[in-house]
Amino acid sequence: MPERRYRVQKNRWETAYLQGFAIEDSGIKTQFSDDGIYAGPFYAFLKPIDSGMEDSSWGRITFKMPHNADAAGITYIFATNEEKTDITPDVENIWEFLSDPGVEGITKIRIMTDLGARKYINCEDILLYGMKGRYLYIAFEAVGDSEVSIIAPVIYSMGDPFMNTFPEVYREENSFFHRWMSVYSTVFTEVAEEIGDLPKLLDIDTCPEELLPTYAEWLGIDISGGFLPENVCRALVKEGFELGKRKGTRWALQRIIEIVLGVEADIVEHNTMRGYLLSDGAELPPNLKSGGVYDVTILIHGEVKEIMRHRLLFLLEQFKPVRAKLHLVELSDNAVIDGNAYLDMNATIPVGKAPTLDGDSSMGGVLTLQ
Repeated sequence: MPERRYRVQKNRWETAYLQGFAIEDSGIKTQFSDDGIYAGPFYAFLKPIDSGMEDSSWGRITFKMPHNADAAGITYIFATNEEKTDITPDVENIWEFLSDPGVEGITKIRIMTDLGARKYINCEDILLYGMKGRYLYIAFEAVGDSEVSIIAPVIYSMGDPFMNTFPEVYREENSFFHRWMSVYSTVFTEVAEEIGDLPKLLDIDTCPEELLPTYAEWLGIDISGGFLPENVCRALVKEGFELGKRKGTRWALQRIIEIVLGVEADIVEHNTMRGYLLSDGAELPPNLKSGGVYDVTILIHGEVKEIMRHRLLFLLEQFKPVRAKLHLVELSDNAVIDGNAYLDMNATIPVGKAPTLDGDSSMGGVLTLQ
């Protein structure tokens, strides 16, 4: 039977029983209040890992456990062929017992210990030689006055693949040589996993956020400084090639605005103002007809905060035509005015609705009753 790897990712943490731990993208972390008040106890019980075979051999488990000197992380592990146990009259299904919120965590740990669980303190690479059983149960406990994290556990079955590269005489499980070489096996395994994950680094959807500015720079786009949200950066990099091909065009400017703001925009080029009409057929205001041949006015349908205006202009400057001067104008919702008021920018008089009189008679137009 070939070796198997079981990765504990977010979906498996969501099925686990957690007490005092919060789920993050990379694992779980103990929860403390903003003022650092202890909010324990902290326990995490993983749903059993099913190998699908009786008396399966388990090799090792590796994970990261960042913590300070005033805290500790404890791991409890045991394997069994049975989902049920008669160790106590109150315990029938092991997982139902471990996931029962009405049972204290210390009681669950005691039952796991009675079932043969091994205890490891502050260990990030644990050999599981000698553990045999279809189901593998894993629990974590955090103690201390600072945060403890459990990041990306990986469970290996069928022993250690690194040791299989040696002659058979050196493969005795749990021997001195085997335990000693397990240190180098960890390094070998981590390097192999990093090599296997290299394609993810070149995928815009899966690469780390810190690589996005580098990929954007390859495409001639400067998004360094972290001034844009991650989703906007990924969208810009995805469309960076097409944006670069059409740099200096109306489409490129409009597309950047759509990606950054999620709204549409009208672009008015002052050198082609003669006869230009808005979408509703109204002639442009006189102030938009002024300016030189290099002036470009961008009419944005929506409100833009001041800090976002600067970020947007920084991007647009990279794709505008040479010598063009950009002007951003916000088109907010139409204002409603009453008597003795002057029309300001973007203000209109609303169209009145026809009133209805008694007798089902209707009066058309806008009426003013004296």
